[in-house]
Amino acid sequence: QYSFFLNNCNIIFTPSHDKIKNKSNVKQILGSPSKKILLNKIKSKSYSSPVILILIGGNHGRYKMRPETIDYILTKVIKKNKKGSILISSSRRTPYDVIACINAWNENNKSIKLVVHPNLQMKNTPLSQMLVDADEIIITGDSVSMISEACKYKKPVRIFFNKKICSSKHINFCKLIIKDGYAFPFESLLKKCNKIITFDTTKIITEEIMKM
Repeated sequence: QYSFFLNNCNIIFTPSHDKIKNKSNVKQILGSPSKKILLNKIKSKSYSSPVILILIGGNHGRYKMRPETIDYILTKVIKKNKKGSILISSSRRTPYDVIACINAWNENNKSIKLVVHPNLQMKNTPLSQMLVDADEIIITGDSVSMISEACKYKKPVRIFFNKKICSSKHINFCKLIIKDGYAFPFESLLKKCNKIITFDTTKIITEEIMKM
């Protein structure tokens, strides 16, 4: 079960959705650590509200991100957000047929204002500005780190997940943070959120280390 000796470590942090057996030096955490992006507080004036940022993941193991998944997500978003703006960022795991699908949507829909593909762009991508501009964030549930990053900011996070693109561990994680109120299901798009709860995995880990 382990690739190293537990007893050789003072403290081990493991995601709670991995369901590792409890030991005195094992601490279960929610999500995964990531570097927090320092956000510019000035919004772009060129986008009509509401602004929806869609973060697309990619392939992992036998789970594949496919164009039909993107077609479904964008059809639903464009239908519900007729007067607003849509920003899209793929990830470095996003396959090229999915990138081509996103680009095709971009060419034929005026509501899509910005598309970014990190694995095709050598320079820094404008993700920090996209996060500032977004009123809501939609994320595919295949990336725990991407979801953990988005849940640091006080914006509604909607997660799209199913058995085609997510492993059982990913699905358990998505269900857990939705149950605890940190995120919302994709189907709740644009519904009013009376209370938004954030969590910062990196901060939690840092505080536990400092206690030692």
